[in-house]
Amino acid sequence: MTLPKDSNRVKSENYQTPKGRDLSKVFFASLRVKDTGFLEKIDKLLDTAGLTEIFGQNNLVALKLHFGEKGNTTFIRPLFIKRIARFIEKGGAKPFLFDTTTLYRGARANAVDHIKTAFENGFNIGYPIIIGDGLLGNEKRNVEINKKQIKKASIAQLVFSSDAIVSIAHFKCHLLSAFGGAIKNIAMGCASKEGKLKMHSSIVPYVDKAKCISCGVCVTYCPVEAINIVEVASIDKKKCIGCGSCISVCNEGAIKITWDIELKKFQERLAEYCYAVALLKKERIFYINFLINITPSCDCFPSSDTPIVPDIGVLASKDPVAIDQASCDLVNDSIGIENSRLRKSFRKGEDKFRDLFPKIDWEYGLEYAESISLGSRKYTLQELS
Repeated sequence: MTLPKDSNRVKSENYQTPKGRDLSKVFFASLRVKDTGFLEKIDKLLDTAGLTEIFGQNNLVALKLHFGEKGNTTFIRPLFIKRIARFIEKGGAKPFLFDTTTLYRGARANAVDHIKTAFENGFNIGYPIIIGDGLLGNEKRNVEINKKQIKKASIAQLVFSSDAIVSIAHFKCHLLSAFGGAIKNIAMGCASKEGKLKMHSSIVPYVDKAKCISCGVCVTYCPVEAINIVEVASIDKKKCIGCGSCISVCNEGAIKITWDIELKKFQERLAEYCYAVALLKKERIFYINFLINITPSCDCFPSSDTPIVPDIGVLASKDPVAIDQASCDLVNDSIGIENSRLRKSFRKGEDKFRDLFPKIDWEYGLEYAESISLGSRKYTLQELS
């Protein structure tokens, strides 16, 4: 894998590195293997990146991951999760797997269905699975951050109780933020249902009546019955939770968003919620991004599409901004896959995210995250042999 030539990015003037913590190092393990297998490379990556530094003996370490919606097939392989858990266990801590209930109705809307789906997707790997916001998603506490969009973040109770958190994110594309990595995994995944609603609340789509053919697909996929058809589709803004499902399934392109306003608010709220969790856990949080099966949609969909670039490898860091920036750079420096959802950006160096989502400024979310001192876009990328 050829590393990006411009990985040393200019640091924002507003960013100040917290004392005693290096947020600029990102470690990379490619899928290429020589004398050692890929699972052994994961161990080396975690050791080199300093995972054991965030927890002590007998600490309860929460592995934040996405178990995949029922029908999705491109979530992180349980085998990789088991390897990370075993590494932590060998370090003397007590790892467990966790996620939170979803805002939309589906196979993970409550703890019972969520755990059942996790088992069906292969995550019964010998470590406990705990749903962090309780049976119905209402076990939560607030973290006061007083940021631009969010004053008090509604965070799942488990986040407060655990000794340390390891974010294990499947890096892929996303309908509302162009990509989803460490920041989104922590922000959305550690929020209660109330918190998820706060992050999505500005994403209220509208119907272009000239394009709507009244097919009813959006009605079928809406998780809260906010869409009705009377001649053409209409969206009840009071019921809408801003999940974006209707936008994705409308083949006519009739359901739209005022992209330049709402999407920036969404990106800001993601960064602020991740900031809330990072503030709460301080030095006891670590980030891993799997750049494998880099699909054009997130794992919340009950199906998967062709990846947009070949598999790349795994990144690890103590900085969520740096690891997401490095992940974006590695994707854009890859050759695009023909017959994927990419339209024209197939060459190395071309922006795959702007190709898929031309109306989303994906860099804005990272710029904003840096401006609130969540991390730095400037990083050094160290590839392990």
